[in-house]
Amino acid sequence: MATRASKKSNGLFSLVERQVLGLYDAGVLSPAVLHHVIAAYAGLDVDWNDDARARTVDDRSLHEVVVLTMIPGHASRNARKDFLSVIEHWMGDQPAVEAEEPEPDDELLTQLSSATKKPRTQERKAPARKSAAFNPLVKARPLR
Repeated sequence: MATRASKKSNGLFSLVERQVLGLYDAGVLSPAVLHHVIAAYAGLDVDWNDDARARTVDDRSLHEVVVLTMIPGHASRNARKDFLSVIEHWMGDQPAVEAEEPEPDDELLTQLSSATKKPRTQERKAPARKSAAFNPLVKARPLR
């Protein structure tokens, strides 16, 4: 069973690797896009310590791509360590799966429902004012 679980996590890591490197090679990888891709694997059993095997067109690994995208201009001596710190930071940002939903506020709902109902007398009291706008046809004469 343990070998089956490790193969599954390795498969997920290689899937993440292919997706991120494909986006990088296409030139559309940004910090926001990268965060959404990694967040999709938050609840899954991905072995983030796995070795990066695939390479980009410019011969970079997944670890280097993530560090370059998230920390531009950072001269990384250990890309794997920086990669893991980025992943740990993101996994810490994930909300709890069983988060409690807030109970509806009855007072707020009453205010909102009464705000949508306006009496007609208020609508009729405010007369519509026409603004004096420029009209090129006022005092126009036909050409001779």
